[in-house]
Amino acid sequence: MLQRKNSRSHIFLLFLFLLIVLGVSFVGRIYAFAPVKIMDASMTPKFKEQSTHWMCKLPQCLAQVKDQDVVWLTLKSGETMVRRVLAMPGDSIEITDKGRVRTPHRNFTWKGEDAFIQSKTIYIPKAGDTLYFDKLNEVEQDYILTYLHTHGEKIAVKSSLWQGDREINIDRVGATKIANRQVSLKEVDFLPWQDRYLIELQIRQAEPGNAPIKIKRELFRLKPAKLELSPPPSAMDTTAEDKDTVKVDSSKAAKADSTQKDSVAAKPAEPEPEQYLDEPLNMIVIEEDCYYMTCLKGSSCSDSREMGYFTHKDIIGLYMEWPDRFKAKVINPILHYTNLAIDYALALLAPEEEPNKEESKEVPNNNATSNE
Repeated sequence: MLQRKNSRSHIFLLFLFLLIVLGVSFVGRIYAFAPVKIMDASMTPKFKEQSTHWMCKLPQCLAQVKDQDVVWLTLKSGETMVRRVLAMPGDSIEITDKGRVRTPHRNFTWKGEDAFIQSKTIYIPKAGDTLYFDKLNEVEQDYILTYLHTHGEKIAVKSSLWQGDREINIDRVGATKIANRQVSLKEVDFLPWQDRYLIELQIRQAEPGNAPIKIKRELFRLKPAKLELSPPPSAMDTTAEDKDTVKVDSSKAAKADSTQKDSVAAKPAEPEPEQYLDEPLNMIVIEEDCYYMTCLKGSSCSDSREMGYFTHKDIIGLYMEWPDRFKAKVINPILHYTNLAIDYALALLAPEEEPNKEESKEVPNNNATSNE
């Protein structure tokens, strides 16, 4: 029996078994599971900052994502984050200015929520939905613009200012302020809905009449970019052959600059913004299921409130709870009692300190001395 255990075949089989176990662990670590470290306090108290948790990357796990699940997300910038699913594709949720949240699955109060300065109802689109831009509220419009941008759509927004059914000059926006700075007309098209709401309130206080003030937006496709001609070289560096080429290539530019012959560096007139706009884009077809992801902590956290909808392709991992349970119920108690045993053993092995002879001397009895 002893000879069999020490045989070369037995050692080879043991080595092969360990090699297989190591290979399976390596493959599982790369393709199936991943430890993810939480880098901030946005998911407290469930996930502490700098804590590590395991995520399942298998397609079987990602296909089972449901409400309240914690998922691992990837951003277009390449960064990743861990967030919770608040709403599923096809859900309608309501978030009030008091932090109360209503979903088809549950109602609760979101402590610390400060992004919604006005109560809004939000629809979470699913694959195949057809949305109409002019029928969406301000929050949904912001989210759809982000969705189109991340899917490579070349779009432009044109804003107009209305008081009831009457259109007023959009230049009125330039007299308002946000965070103690003047609002520029160039930025009003893509300001977040909270800033546009504050602009509407300021104009409403200044404009006479009872009709509400509303900034309406229209969505357009952008025209394909045209190939721009490179500027002609200077006369001193141009040969006779090059001059003929420049004359042919820049004939249109010469006509446009005929009124600026005496100018050394004539700048071509910039086209009006409307010249870049193509056909209006009002009907939008959603190609992927969308989710509404949030932090567990309401304030100072980036999630769907700021970045809009996340799609199923953005989910790269599903949080597995059993490793944390196993760690809390098995590994942590073992480590705790092991440390206690080590401390106890070290205390037994430590040499006892001899009492100080000077401190051990008896103190003379003052009372007895005085009686004598």
